[in-house]
Amino acid sequence: MLTSHGRWGLCLTLLTVSAVLLSGYGGWFRPSLFGAVPAVMTLTYPLVVVLALAVCFGLLLARRWLLAAVVALAIVATGSSLRANFPLNVTPSVAQTADTFRVMSYNVASFSGKLWTDRTQMHPAMRLILDEDADFVILLQPVGHGVGYDQRKSINPWLAELDRHYPYRTHSSNDEVELLSKHPFRVQPLAEPGRVYRYFPYVIESISRFAFDIRLPDSKQLRIIAAHMTSFMLAKDERRVLDSVIVSSPWPLYAKLDTAFVRRERMSRVLRDSIDKSPANVILCADVNDVPQSFAYRTLRGHDMRDAFAECHTGYLNTFNAHNMLFHIDHILYRGSLRATGFKCLRVPFSDHYPIVATFAWQ
Repeated sequence: MLTSHGRWGLCLTLLTVSAVLLSGYGGWFRPSLFGAVPAVMTLTYPLVVVLALAVCFGLLLARRWLLAAVVALAIVATGSSLRANFPLNVTPSVAQTADTFRVMSYNVASFSGKLWTDRTQMHPAMRLILDEDADFVILLQPVGHGVGYDQRKSINPWLAELDRHYPYRTHSSNDEVELLSKHPFRVQPLAEPGRVYRYFPYVIESISRFAFDIRLPDSKQLRIIAAHMTSFMLAKDERRVLDSVIVSSPWPLYAKLDTAFVRRERMSRVLRDSIDKSPANVILCADVNDVPQSFAYRTLRGHDMRDAFAECHTGYLNTFNAHNMLFHIDHILYRGSLRATGFKCLRVPFSDHYPIVATFAWQ
């Protein structure tokens, strides 16, 4: 018969194993069918694993060998999520050569004026982009209140410098994705079938997915697909929940989470269809607003796309940095005659997202 300590140990083990398995495999469940709970658990997987390791260590100290082994096996059973969130790459990044190129993906949060403290200088986010000097830069959410990024006072006076770095670029005052490029390209909007996009007299929904076919000088084929996917659209008081302030009821928050997960499910299928119809060499730069192994991420990655982060980085990474939501929600996936040789995240405070940069080599 179990003692009280034995019962507590067994209950703790069962609870830990359940949390590990549900968070590790929550991305296998369609949000439109199973609701937001598995998807929310997927968000928590890195934290759950850390807590599970602590539980496992505590059980070992208590000499509960069998229970510790069960917790350890649960963690091992979620190996795909473990590798996706905590990759271990010991091979150093390959230096950039003439046969390599770099891609930056950066949600610039409309180049917020709050961070533009020195009005005699270019906005620090754009200055960072020019200093980094990647071959292609995907700007996500570059527009604010109908003002295009190149029309903003923090950038417009320095357009000549911007053009020297990136002579080929898009410049819309409506859409959620822009490209800065060192090479010419053709652009194709990836609108959802049957969805209405209207800007005036006010924005109902702008296009947030584009394909850019790059015209490289050596006739190599390359398509970059960029997307900004639905956020959780939380109000200020709901965001404060994550800053340890309690709101009156969790149900409006749950409803918004559920809506966002379902919308991203739909958008990921549209994007996946675009990837399937694309040429061989494709790079996807996306603010998915969801983590590795989420349903949206798994749909986008499919069986053919590879993750530059998983192949070149070591350890956990958060690309979002506000409201205690330290999640990895920005991704660079790819396929074709390419190989990711480097990946880095620039931890700068110019947006609520960190920019990520991947280096690619032709195979």
